[in-house]
Amino acid sequence: MTRLTKVELRRLFSRRLTSVAILGALVIVGLMLFGTFQQAKPLSGPELTQQRAQFDQARKEFDVNGQQQVQDCLTQQADAKKADPKADFSCSQLEPKLANYFKPQAKFALIMPSTLLAGSYLLTFVGFVIGASFVAAEFSSGSIASWLTFEPRRMRVYASKLAAAGLGLVPVTVALLGLLTAGVWLIVHHFNPTGGTTAKVWVDLGQMGARSLTLALAATVAGAAMGVLLRRTVAVLAIAVGYLVLVEGVFVQALQGARPWLLQLNVNAWLQHGAGYFIQVCKTDAQGGYGCQGVEKVLSFAHGTSYLGLLVVMAVGMAAVVFRRRDVS
Repeated sequence: MTRLTKVELRRLFSRRLTSVAILGALVIVGLMLFGTFQQAKPLSGPELTQQRAQFDQARKEFDVNGQQQVQDCLTQQADAKKADPKADFSCSQLEPKLANYFKPQAKFALIMPSTLLAGSYLLTFVGFVIGASFVAAEFSSGSIASWLTFEPRRMRVYASKLAAAGLGLVPVTVALLGLLTAGVWLIVHHFNPTGGTTAKVWVDLGQMGARSLTLALAATVAGAAMGVLLRRTVAVLAIAVGYLVLVEGVFVQALQGARPWLLQLNVNAWLQHGAGYFIQVCKTDAQGGYGCQGVEKVLSFAHGTSYLGLLVVMAVGMAAVVFRRRDVS
């Protein structure tokens, strides 16, 4: 088994698509760091002058008729509270505040979690593509039949391919996550050296990084299993992209009740140790009026873990049965 896995690892990194995918991920990480640089960079002198002028203009306009706007807002809020005691129109936010016209100082604890979330999605997709193409290419070329003449024990071959796909992405994923984290910290520290980062922030980011690594490896293994089931990289990608575009993109609003069973929300729940989402609840009030409002729900970490784990187990199990029984020629 170990010998077979080593052979598969060499084949994994000898493939052109693997190199292209890793290089593409590296380029995107670089672009993400450039975006962080732009976000953390303070405003220039001319930009500060322009923002100050915009604030002065907004202040003048508020001094003319702003008090009436606030009063109208409070009146509308009072009327709304008769039907919904929690109604809040944020009337105090109508008055211009100087702080809102200037870019706040960059803080690592605020920037890094969202950046790491985006990086996790990137590495998960890259792993899925590499895993799918790694196995599906052998079926497309017919080389899997030749390989089984040298090692006829199919389950050993199947296990070695999935193990190589998963293990091979460990150093790549760790390196890219480390590069992303170190790059963001250096950028933020350059512009805001006094903004310290607590031990708790590092612990939380370390745990999220570990979950990101686990997710990327699971996606790679699942992609390899899908490659066994569909035998074509294009077919695997077509199903994956079609699901993301149609279900998670186009029809997501029509599937509000099913959102806890959609993939993206469960991925967020796994990565962020729980994820919040909103659904529209519509009802008729006592006066006969009909209205809708967003209600926040929380998807637990346990739900996301069980959901994703079950998907991977099902994909790997089904692929094992198919690979064991189906003709590979």
